[in-house]
Amino acid sequence: MERKLQDVIENCGWIIHEYEDEIELEQSSPCGEDFVFSISKKTPARDIAEYAAEFDADEHAEMWVDKRGQNGVPNSIRALIDDADAIQEMLDELAEAVYEFME
Repeated sequence: MERKLQDVIENCGWIIHEYEDEIELEQSSPCGEDFVFSISKKTPARDIAEYAAEFDADEHAEMWVDKRGQNGVPNSIRALIDDADAIQEMLDELAEAVYEFME
């Protein structure tokens, strides 16, 4: 990954894990979820933009409902929804920063 792009991503608070063919981006949500997603080394900017656009906060919150109160998952459905919305904001901020870098 290009160093300047890596700086943009890290300045948005994301941790980068590089592997042979892919890159994982990780950040903790406000409720403490270790949120991780993967992108291709070949098209990182496009993949970030697509992931942010396709992320569904409602679907993300819903997948945690059955796990409420277990292993650090908040007990409140409202907390799950707010956390998923915060993840969407983190992704949108990242996509915008990368877009501005690419211009």
